[in-house]
Amino acid sequence: MKISIGNPVTGDDFFDREQEQTQIWRKLERNHIMLLAPRRIGKTSLMHRLCSTAAEHGFQATMASFAPCKNELDCIRELAKAISKDKKIAKPFRKKFSKALKHIKGVKISVFGVGGGIELQGEEPPDWREIGEALASTLAELDGLWLLCIDELPVFVLKLLTEENGRDKIRSFLYWFRDLRQNHHKNIRWILAGSIGMDTVASRYGLGDSINDLDPFPLGAFSRETAESFLSCLAESYDLTINHGVRLYMMQKIGWPVPYYLQLLFDKLVERRDKTTPVDNEDIDNAFQILLSPTYRIHFDYWRQRLSEELGSPDDGHALHLLNAASQDRTGVSKTILSQTLQERIAQPDQKEETLRYLLDVLENDGYLIQDGDRYRFRLEWLREYWLRRVA
Repeated sequence: MKISIGNPVTGDDFFDREQEQTQIWRKLERNHIMLLAPRRIGKTSLMHRLCSTAAEHGFQATMASFAPCKNELDCIRELAKAISKDKKIAKPFRKKFSKALKHIKGVKISVFGVGGGIELQGEEPPDWREIGEALASTLAELDGLWLLCIDELPVFVLKLLTEENGRDKIRSFLYWFRDLRQNHHKNIRWILAGSIGMDTVASRYGLGDSINDLDPFPLGAFSRETAESFLSCLAESYDLTINHGVRLYMMQKIGWPVPYYLQLLFDKLVERRDKTTPVDNEDIDNAFQILLSPTYRIHFDYWRQRLSEELGSPDDGHALHLLNAASQDRTGVSKTILSQTLQERIAQPDQKEETLRYLLDVLENDGYLIQDGDRYRFRLEWLREYWLRRVA
């Protein structure tokens, strides 16, 4: 097994997630899924794994990312390109899709390449809704069930917000997308995911019912047992000796056994460690401190940046204030203290408490905080250390 930091893992490098896969396939028998997970948890790798094993469960599957899309038609193009990569169905898909597009003025389908095979003709842009419906109808005509995995949907939705009449465009797109899922539920299942929670985005703009057909599936870190087994496999692959106590110490330093951060710390051990002697706690401390230096802030800065992307002003500032308070103590702070902290920014009591409830839900769902008894603490201890040094 090889280290893979920041890139999706496939094949023999994909580790465990057996229980999650079983649960997802069971849900897909009847439902579409909204995969909820903070960045770096491994949701993209999991979706790749689901696509690679879909045939065992009676599905044809493909995966597309909406992150690069600039408009609604781009999303349909990305999906069409992804489907056409399957050599077994590319020819019949193109043939049927081309036929379905004939009645749409100003559109034709080409050999799949730039533009996802959808070329526009004339000055009047066609209705992207019609093209999306044509794609879904084409899949419905092909044999079998389809699983379509879409990554970074929320990134695209927030991009729409920056355009003129952005809120109206978000509303139009999300409700159309829900209708598409419902109209073709018999033949197509969807998994929608993103490093920003789609549920948070929908709630922020009062569009919760546009995703109420999706079954939420939260994806968390490894269990302690799985994380230790993961570290053992990595140590064996790289010929390092790391005993049980040191593996536990690694997990204690990280605080939340996310595959990405386990690999990040392990990779630094591989770089700096003499393989002839066992790894000890001092080696872990040294690697940990190096990765907290400004050189490696890229691994943590996103946690701060996504507050603005996901929450917008002024909630991003409120959330930052709460996290600053929670970072001061490894054991966290009480809700009373957080309420007093927010009072510095929101004087009206009812508004303050409503905002506090909303932000604590978001910060818990997105992996920043966890409620531990009557206190809220950072879930990822490594992130708390970064926050205390670079943000608070």
